[in-house]
Amino acid sequence: MNSNTSKKQEGFVLVVVAIVLIVLVGFLALAVDIGVLYSARTSAQEVADAAALAGAYTFVNDTQSPQPQTASNNALQVAVNNSILGQAVAAGDVNVSVDVPNRRITVDVQSAQNTYFARALGVQTAAVAVQAVAEAAKYSTGTSCAKPWFVPNTILSSKSACSACGSNEMVISGGEVTAFAQNRIGQAFSVREQDPNNSLAPSQFYEIDLPGSNGGNGYKDNIAKCANAYVRCNDTYSVLTGNKVGPTKQGVEDLIGKPPTDTWVSVGQYQTPNGLSDSSKAVVVAPIWDACGMAGFCPSEKFPSGTNVNLQIVGFAAFFLDSISGNDVVARLISVSSCGPTGGGGTPGDTGGTVLSLPLRLVRTQ
Repeated sequence: MNSNTSKKQEGFVLVVVAIVLIVLVGFLALAVDIGVLYSARTSAQEVADAAALAGAYTFVNDTQSPQPQTASNNALQVAVNNSILGQAVAAGDVNVSVDVPNRRITVDVQSAQNTYFARALGVQTAAVAVQAVAEAAKYSTGTSCAKPWFVPNTILSSKSACSACGSNEMVISGGEVTAFAQNRIGQAFSVREQDPNNSLAPSQFYEIDLPGSNGGNGYKDNIAKCANAYVRCNDTYSVLTGNKVGPTKQGVEDLIGKPPTDTWVSVGQYQTPNGLSDSSKAVVVAPIWDACGMAGFCPSEKFPSGTNVNLQIVGFAAFFLDSISGNDVVARLISVSSCGPTGGGGTPGDTGGTVLSLPLRLVRTQ
């Protein structure tokens, strides 16, 4: 082989290598831009998910404000408070749709992301678009953070329990939350009975025997903290014996502070040390039992001495613990949720329950 032929082959190889390197660099550039866009899409999806859940949450924690404005405003506010790869989300990049009857929120988020190497091909930006759908179920399933008090479904009435039953002054009737209850959201009430004359039975003061409770200390700790038990709709629980005035007061003060650190402003708005918030450590949940449907309770409004009282849960009451006044636990009603007409509670696929005992879930994201 002569030297001229060898030089020609070397030159050809150099050209091929140069072309291959250009192609490889192009693929690398494309991979970098695609990776960035996938990261942007993941970030955008997180923004949409958070916004949709925030909108759906208003059906749970703020039952008084008008819909769909409240859900839409909350969803939009959460979206614009976030960013996508450091780029602020603009209100114009977010579209919120509210299905009030189904308590469902759809949030679409779009973002124009700058490209890097793709600019060499004339592509300056690439659009990223995502969608999230969230809903708040109408009926309860249960809660892992129930406070150890049974709340009668007649607690908001000024009448005696059996008289309230006769007047339909109940928070839950026929498996549904009543208009009577909805009209009393924000009303102050005493959470648990202190008067021995109004006890369920001798030494039984509407205190629930949560699984895992160990006497007075367990009862007190279940007030101050979350119980290590999932309290379910339609299940039956025993009543603790003893008035437990001291443990009640200690547990509430451990939870809300002495004096309380958080104060009530309105439903869904609480003044905390960190400013105005839609959540508070003083927002708690307790199970509701049906005084009107409990055999043997009316018309005497008391079970005979020696009765082992077992009460069935028909719903949950969410309320804000204001204070301890004397020995009374004073609270304000936030919302009421029922187990539903059939006691089913929620819909298949619901995952867990919020502090307000209603399943809050992402239905679909894309």
